[in-house]
Amino acid sequence: MGPRRAPEPLECDKVGNSTYNIPMDIGPAASDARGAYAAAQAGRHDQAVELYRRAVSAAPGSASLRYDLGLELAAVGRRSEALEAFHESARLDPGSPDGLNEIGRLEIEAGRLGAAKSALDEALRRNPEYPPAQNNRGVVEFLQGRFAEAADRFRRALRADPDNADAWYNLADACDELGDQAGRDEARARYRKLSE
Repeated sequence: MGPRRAPEPLECDKVGNSTYNIPMDIGPAASDARGAYAAAQAGRHDQAVELYRRAVSAAPGSASLRYDLGLELAAVGRRSEALEAFHESARLDPGSPDGLNEIGRLEIEAGRLGAAKSALDEALRRNPEYPPAQNNRGVVEFLQGRFAEAADRFRRALRADPDNADAWYNLADACDELGDQAGRDEARARYRKLSE
C-alpha cells in the first residue's frame, strides 16, 4: 500500500449530472447566459463570471444562473463568492441537490469536513441517490478514516451512475485501504476503461 491520497470530489457538471441545463426561459438574461456558457467552455472563466453576474442581475430568481455563477467563481478561485452563489441557488430551488453538492465539494477542498458533511447530507435528503453527492459523502468518510462507509457511498454512487469514473477511482482507493485487493483491482479496471 502506497501513501494515502485523498479521493476526488466530484463536481456536478463534471459528468453531466447537474439537474440544470442552460436556462433559456429567463428573458433578457438568456443572451448573457449563453455567452457565459460559451466563455466557460472556452476556458475564459473571468469573462464567464462577468456575463453570469449580468444574467443574474437580469433574472435574480434563477437558481440555475446562480449555480452556474458559482461554478465559474470556483473556477477562478473565488471560494467565498462561489459558496454564496451556491447557497442562494439551493435556497431558490429547494428541490435540487446541485448547489448543496457544490458547497460540499468546496468544503472538502478547504478541509472543512463537518461543513461538507452537513451540505452533502442535505443534498441527499433532496435526492437520496444523487451520484455526485453520494461520491462526495464517500470522500468525507474516506478522509475521516471510515473506509468501509466510504466504499458503501462510492458503491451507491455507482449503482445510480455506473459510468462515474471518479467514483470507481475512489472505490479502488477505499478497497485498497480495506485490504480488498479483488475489489480494488476491479474498480481500477473499470476506472481505466472509462478513462480511455
